[in-house]
Amino acid sequence: MPFTYHRKSLTNGIDLATSTGIEIGPLVNPMIRPDESNVHYVDRATTQELKKWYANEPHLNVDDIMPISYVWGDQSLAQATGGTEQFDYCIASHVIEHIPDLISWLSEISSVLKQGGIASFAVPDKRYTFDYLRNETTLSDLVENYLVKRRKPSTKQIYDHFTNFAELDVMHAWSQDFDPSLLVRENSKSSILGVCKDALQNDKYIDSHCSVFTSESFFNLLDGICELGLLDFKVRKVFPAKRGMFEFFVQLEKLDSSLSQEAKLQAFRDSRLKGTYFDVEMVANSACVAKVYYDIGNSFCEQDSIESHYQLANQTQTVRFQLPDNDISAIRFDPSNHELSLKINRISVCHNGEQKDVALGSLQPGDQLAESKIIDGVLKAKTKPNAKDPYFVIPTI
Repeated sequence: MPFTYHRKSLTNGIDLATSTGIEIGPLVNPMIRPDESNVHYVDRATTQELKKWYANEPHLNVDDIMPISYVWGDQSLAQATGGTEQFDYCIASHVIEHIPDLISWLSEISSVLKQGGIASFAVPDKRYTFDYLRNETTLSDLVENYLVKRRKPSTKQIYDHFTNFAELDVMHAWSQDFDPSLLVRENSKSSILGVCKDALQNDKYIDSHCSVFTSESFFNLLDGICELGLLDFKVRKVFPAKRGMFEFFVQLEKLDSSLSQEAKLQAFRDSRLKGTYFDVEMVANSACVAKVYYDIGNSFCEQDSIESHYQLANQTQTVRFQLPDNDISAIRFDPSNHELSLKINRISVCHNGEQKDVALGSLQPGDQLAESKIIDGVLKAKTKPNAKDPYFVIPTI
């Protein structure tokens, strides 16, 4: 399932057979193959240079490295590809986090896309990767990298990546017993200082995760870039991380370049609100994977369900579920698949920017809830011992 979901998310809405596009950083696992579309592969080095770099990688056959059409290094993407506004799509799977200057990178992708062109990215969420212990990238980080036009990872990016690297099992990160305090940084600070000195003195490219995101922080950064007048995209589609996966998927659509900065910002913000979201502001006594079932005529079934992660015990968090555009007659909210105590402060449904609160008194508790009562406007609930399927039904939204 993960690879199918991965590929379908990245190629959603793209007519591959009739389109011309680029895929950045395909290495040996391209999302688009040459027999499917008129696709051109882009990387920061030639095919032969990549084969040399990966020659000693035991889990990679260098003969499987895809032939690189365009080398995107010190020159701009338009210079590398030989023109502007020529492609219908751009695919980049697990590339965006490696980019030293994200603002310029997005701008250069925009420059080679036709109006309405689609840029699709697979983006790791730090909460499920070895970046867990790192701070999220800030807008000020991005602005600094943009102003110096950084083309290689900085010593700060390299040092932060390697000194805070902590191996993490993604399935464990999704489980209710995950304890981040047990994560161990695997590299010594002194050894990484040596790596940074070598990179600086010899102008080396040290591959690193230059940016660190959660799904929420990523879109907040895009909003900030857009407010600065440096983003020419709106959000087309978002595909959230599913249980056991460590990435989410984003499709951006290129805006009309003639639009004013104000119009582009409004278009971006309107696109962020497009769709229907079910939000639960809650506090629970342990981490859990919450789930929403939505009835679109099939009653409540697994195929019509969405998961979202409540990760930090005893902290208020809004758990968000993106619902389909179908007419939904009822919702079932499963806060966990194990024994749990929780407080629900608020439930709301946001449709295309219009938010409506759900009366907490309308929730119908299932039989595996031992307690469910509203005190001072807060719904307090507790499951029965060994509960496996506690839930609330919301009859109408």
